[in-house]
Amino acid sequence: MNKVKITAKEDSAKIFKAPINPSKYSLAFKNEYNAEKASGSILDNLKYESTQSPELDLEFLLDGTGVTQKNSGNKLINKILKTDPLKKESVSEQLKIFLNTTGTYNGTIHKPHIVKISWGTLNFEGVLLDLVVDYSLFSENGAPLRAILKAKFRGTVTQIEEALIKNNSSPDLTHKRTVQDGDTLPLMTERIYGDSKYYLEVAKANGLINFRQLKPGTELYFPPIEKVS
Repeated sequence: MNKVKITAKEDSAKIFKAPINPSKYSLAFKNEYNAEKASGSILDNLKYESTQSPELDLEFLLDGTGVTQKNSGNKLINKILKTDPLKKESVSEQLKIFLNTTGTYNGTIHKPHIVKISWGTLNFEGVLLDLVVDYSLFSENGAPLRAILKAKFRGTVTQIEEALIKNNSSPDLTHKRTVQDGDTLPLMTERIYGDSKYYLEVAKANGLINFRQLKPGTELYFPPIEKVS
């Protein structure tokens, strides 16, 4: 059975594999709106502000008793696979691996790692936001033998990935475009605003004198439509 796998993005050698897969996980998505209400109105005018990064909640059971070890009760299979059924990995050691992968400050990158979490159809990239460790079983000397990790991760993307996700083409945003061979200012204005009539204002905003012959490779700025209309 495939296990939940967490890999540090900046150091692929750091990997945590859940000894026992969670019975469930949850993904949360949230959009932020600014509620504006006109005087005398009973309805809110919701204005979109931003989309928050998704959050992933995962719970892992860490076991240091050895009862969850693969093939722990079958001596023949253990002999064939050359595994030691008595070998146990302590809860403390498992937690250390988890934290080294997800939550420990890395002096090289000056922050904890961004991690990739994969399991079945789940492919999530983000950072560890919160972690609660519930210990529930102890040895005679007080060492933890079982613990539940309750971890919350928040999704994160690079600026380039964010730009690709947004793919902004709204006329009320400022755009920067590179002139390609065959482009004309009216044609480029049509693509941005849906109407070529603003090309003179765009030419003025870019300080163009001879806008009829655009040089390929030139970068042009297309200001918000309300600023040129």
